[in-house]
Amino acid sequence: MDLFEQQVIPLQLSSDRQSEITFWPSWLGSTEADDLLATAIDQVAWRQDNIHIAGKSIPIPRLQNWYGDPTTSYSYSRIRLQAVAFPPWMEIVRRRVERQTGNCFNRTLVNYYRDGRDSVDWHADDEIELGSEPIIASVSLGQERAFLLRHKTTKERLKINLPHGSLMMMGPGIQEYWHHSIAKDKNVVESRINFTFRNMD
Repeated sequence: MDLFEQQVIPLQLSSDRQSEITFWPSWLGSTEADDLLATAIDQVAWRQDNIHIAGKSIPIPRLQNWYGDPTTSYSYSRIRLQAVAFPPWMEIVRRRVERQTGNCFNRTLVNYYRDGRDSVDWHADDEIELGSEPIIASVSLGQERAFLLRHKTTKERLKINLPHGSLMMMGPGIQEYWHHSIAKDKNVVESRINFTFRNMD
């Protein structure tokens, strides 16, 4: 397979409108993906943040950090992430993603799923700071995990397996009409890192 061969997956938004996911399953070669995974594990300043549920503070089931203009921050689920400046190696990845997708990105949330016990629950990246129809590009490294989508109204579901070195872009409108998640999986024993690139004012 050509490293830049892409798949286009159409998604129904409302009854009269569609968007799409563009997917490059082998965007990075295996050696380059291995090197980037090792660099990220070693050099990202991983945070263990907590969420508050029913009056209790509970660690979220993954590690994370937020990169971009260090004078800015990003908040979700009552968690505030102060931005860290892009290190040179991550800036190279950001620019390559921009060239491949044809879109501009100036922020990224990096998640570290240490094994199958780590996950992210159903959600949409629809915070007001991301704009009305955000485009989000996602680079996956390490253990392949299933990316699940669920339509907010029809409850239609879709699963996309995200292999080591893949790139996926969610088009306009998807965050408004669909939720997505990475479920826990007891059969997963290796780690995965995910970069989700966004554009914010």
